[in-house]
Amino acid sequence: MISPRQLDAFRAIMERGSVTAAAERLGVSQPAVSKILAGLELEIGYPLFTRIKRRLAPTSEAHLLAAEVSRLYHSLEQVNEVARAIRDRQVGDLVIYSTYSLGRTVLPDVMAAFIERHARAHVVFHVRSSTYIHQKMVDQQLDLGFSMMPFEHPSIVSEELSRAAAVCVLPGDHRLARRKVIRPADLRGERFLSFPLDGRMRHLIDAVFEQEHIERKLQIDVYSSADACALAARGLGVAIVEPFTARDYRRDGLAVVPFEPRIRYLFHALRPRFRKPSRLADAFLDAMKAHLRSMGVD
Repeated sequence: MISPRQLDAFRAIMERGSVTAAAERLGVSQPAVSKILAGLELEIGYPLFTRIKRRLAPTSEAHLLAAEVSRLYHSLEQVNEVARAIRDRQVGDLVIYSTYSLGRTVLPDVMAAFIERHARAHVVFHVRSSTYIHQKMVDQQLDLGFSMMPFEHPSIVSEELSRAAAVCVLPGDHRLARRKVIRPADLRGERFLSFPLDGRMRHLIDAVFEQEHIERKLQIDVYSSADACALAARGLGVAIVEPFTARDYRRDGLAVVPFEPRIRYLFHALRPRFRKPSRLADAFLDAMKAHLRSMGVD
């Protein structure tokens, strides 16, 4: 069987035109190259060179073999290029699912910068419910998931990503729209957009108002911060929501004001425990964390 060493010697002789020059290129002695060439000719069963005035002249068979060897080395160079791209996190598949709060706000910005740096990566990005993400992660079908729920499960690795302070959103022409900070007493008697009763944030928000005995008009329940912002922008009430979605709705004339006492929205990055982390997933999560830091989020 032809060895890589024999092909290296043959290629060097074809390119340099002599055993001496080939030996210099390969960093070995001239007798060593001659021995390797002899072994190659013995292996394939026919001569590759003839001597003309102390120089080697390739046979027609040598030219045919050289063309195939050239294609082989080109393929190896392509393999090396792909290997380097994988090392440098330039290629690969990445499957990311996120809930709306991050998937429609922060993640598109992170994705834009990430794709610019990893132009050859293939990314699948979906915005789904927390329950759907949880099941996909349990089945080990995702590389990364982003949710406000930590999802403790043996098949999931959950990492706290950030703690973002809730804000109060109001119609742009609301009497409190220009306040520097809004407190529970400021919202006494206001029509309030609340989250579902079975949600963690509903209980945290209600507890703040109940502690100070502040009554609100709980007329409308909404599913998400986006729903609350859309309705608030149309004058249907006020709400306490996470800051990422609120910032996006400012263009609709929504007023966004800090709220005290602070209520923290917890965001988590989820990874599959039994699926080996890809270098691309590591790079994306690093980019996500850096972006949140740049936004001033804890």
